[in-house]
Amino acid sequence: MWRRFRLAKQFLVIDQHYAGQRIQGKRAYQEDDFGFDNSQPHDFLMVLADGLGGHYGGAYASNCAIQAFMDDYRTTTGTVSQRLQHALYQASYQLALETKVKPELHGMGCTFVGVALNDEEQLEWVSVGDSPLWLYDNAGRLHRLNADHSIKPFLQEQVQRGLLTPEAAARHPERNMLFSALTGGPMELVDTSPTPLELLPGDCLLLASDGLFTLSEEEITMILQQDLLAKELVQQLLVAVEDKLRWDQDNTTVLVVKIPNQLELFDHS
Repeated sequence: MWRRFRLAKQFLVIDQHYAGQRIQGKRAYQEDDFGFDNSQPHDFLMVLADGLGGHYGGAYASNCAIQAFMDDYRTTTGTVSQRLQHALYQASYQLALETKVKPELHGMGCTFVGVALNDEEQLEWVSVGDSPLWLYDNAGRLHRLNADHSIKPFLQEQVQRGLLTPEAAARHPERNMLFSALTGGPMELVDTSPTPLELLPGDCLLLASDGLFTLSEEEITMILQQDLLAKELVQQLLVAVEDKLRWDQDNTTVLVVKIPNQLELFDHS
């Protein structure tokens, strides 16, 4: 029996309308984690965390943050925005508690993005770090929705002003430096959706860890413009990353949600 979620009188079907998958790349271990929650009657939740690079506690931080966030979001009352923000701070608090009882995990952390869709086909998010959330709209345009809390936007500005070459920016020793992350301490920057974003049939959401930056936005757009199931889009994006054969390829996680074009009346079995 397909799991399904009621969204504005339509059904989101796993693999067909939403899917997620991760690859390890060339790293020694997997620090990314993700989750979906379609158990609630009025909203659909997807979350992604990317453990701080190279730290042995990164995988633990990602998993812990996701579980704490999803548990709190399910039980907290208020508006969607209030629930997202409360759940984020609860996830941070949980990381702080974990490091108190497990001192060997001191310094662990992760980026984090939580995305909620309600039954009015409206999108809201909360994020910290550099994991990107994109909207590929039904007009074929790709838009970055959340803020990038890393040095990458600064480097890109330097390239556009002619002060830095694209090659130098790609090799910059601090290109992966984060200004904010989920660590159990104060978060310097938190990005939230200013207002609920109305989605339209045919729109597609893409949430990923920064390993997907191996691809350009043009390459990502070329894949998303294909008329494929969500699971197939996820697979094609990850295959495209692997085909680059980068010796230092980071963990890469890709989540895709497609807003259905038509009413689906029946379960599939």
